[in-house]
Amino acid sequence: MQILSYFSLLFLRHMQGTDIVEGLILRLQRTTRIRFSTNAFQEMKKLRLLKLDGVHLIGDYGLISKQLRWVDWQRSAFKFIPNDLDQGNLVVFELKYSKIKHVWQETKV
Repeated sequence: MQILSYFSLLFLRHMQGTDIVEGLILRLQRTTRIRFSTNAFQEMKKLRLLKLDGVHLIGDYGLISKQLRWVDWQRSAFKFIPNDLDQGNLVVFELKYSKIKHVWQETKV
């Protein structure tokens, strides 16, 4: 595990994200899948870069920063992009090897 992933794992596992975090990278081994609560992101108001691989989030995606500009989420487990994930400032949204079947579950206007 890389050093960045180690510290990211600590932030998420102990829900100790702070408002100074601007980027979070967590890459797990291909055989590993871990679940975290979206509550861990609640205090990361300045989060602009989120790079996850093999990580499954559960909970209210609205708790994830509205400042996100770049999301790279490999091997995501969801079949559609959660409606409560704010995408207003996203420039890049990568979903390699995901199980996405539909972009949205509901119509976006």
